[in-house]
Amino acid sequence: MKRSLSSLLVSCLAFAWLAGCAKSSSTSEGAHAAATGPVIGALSAGGEAAAGKDVFTRNCSACHGATGTEGGIGPSLKNEKSRKNLAQTAAWIKNPQPPMPKLYPAAIGEKDVDDAAAYVQSL
Repeated sequence: MKRSLSSLLVSCLAFAWLAGCAKSSSTSEGAHAAATGPVIGALSAGGEAAAGKDVFTRNCSACHGATGTEGGIGPSLKNEKSRKNLAQTAAWIKNPQPPMPKLYPAAIGEKDVDDAAAYVQSL
């Protein structure tokens, strides 16, 4: 019972956060990102891009390239944020479509997913 209540609370908070993000101005955020470039050490909603770079290097770079923008076996992830938001990126990492391997939860944990998603969003 305690676990289901905690899950419900987390889900409600995530929904409230996503609803608030939908109201923000994407134009000003895009202009700011273009002017300043990716902020690798920045905290995201659930992860830290700098830590995500390490997760990415260990688990993803063999297919997506050393920085994620080169591509290779897997596609380049440059500007992935124009195709998926942070929550969608994390969901994709957790439940990818083949041929991308499913690493969560066996090889990487929840924090790794959040950090990797934050890194991918910074590319």
